[in-house]
Amino acid sequence: MNTLTGFATADLHVPWRGAHFPCRLVTPHAPTEAAPLLILGGGFQDRHSWGRLERRLGHIHPMIIPDLPPAHPPAGPHLTWADLTDAALTAADHARFDVFAALGGSSGYPIAYRLAQQHPGRITHLLLFGASPRTAPALTALITRSMRRPASHTRTGLTDAAAPQPRVTGPRQRAGHHEDAANSLVGILTNARAGRDILPIRAAARLLRNQLAAATEDPLARYVADRGRLLLDSPLPDGRITGVPGLVGVGEHDTVTTIDDNRAVAATIDNVIFTIVADADHLLYLEQDAAFAGIVTRFLTSTPCSRTAPAQ
Repeated sequence: MNTLTGFATADLHVPWRGAHFPCRLVTPHAPTEAAPLLILGGGFQDRHSWGRLERRLGHIHPMIIPDLPPAHPPAGPHLTWADLTDAALTAADHARFDVFAALGGSSGYPIAYRLAQQHPGRITHLLLFGASPRTAPALTALITRSMRRPASHTRTGLTDAAAPQPRVTGPRQRAGHHEDAANSLVGILTNARAGRDILPIRAAARLLRNQLAAATEDPLARYVADRGRLLLDSPLPDGRITGVPGLVGVGEHDTVTTIDDNRAVAATIDNVIFTIVADADHLLYLEQDAAFAGIVTRFLTSTPCSRTAPAQ
């Protein structure tokens, strides 16, 4: 366990369906009545990606941040949105969160949405960022092309699943391929035009590109195996959310899940706040981390968010 100012962190292994997946637990030092927070990130976020939010809110809100198993691993069973929702609820149970707020970003949003829809008695608040009823055409095309390529080595996610053998390639070939995949993904997930004038957008895109290019695994294959392929299968379920207060947030320059996309998701939640984050695109949690944390904590404490707009 690591002890930081105002809170402690620990890595846990959550048993689920005969295997385990890792989670990060954040526990405030002082007693708190604030809602615990289940954080469900997107395709390139893991349990260690939320350090900025931890530093701003970890002394107030207990948090559980799971690395959910990939939906389509090279070895092991393929999972559905329902399976991942069950895994997320298991993580909250493991942390002994009887009731909690669910935060879902990007490809984590369909899981958080289903939790609120299926378990409204356990979800105090629902927070969605970068949500869309359907996957953007450019991202759909990239995922589809990747699915037609020969399989390459990606993580299994479950610790006792058998890992496949990687294809043998030279280091230069592998590095060049990873760089091409990173550029393709970053080109779709971020807004390069806005980044020309807005430093935080440009810096976040560079950070993501460098992270993906340096990965030991093919970043595009990992994205598709994690939840990319599943994004082609109804990320937004039928029906509505009632009885759970919701917030939907989007970066004003987001081109992969646009303002209209997020507004359409917000319109399916009965009691919702819709907020637009200035000077941000899809990576708003990095680009505007202070504003992001402020939106989260104000909503969880029932204070209206700034820069709100009607959902319809």
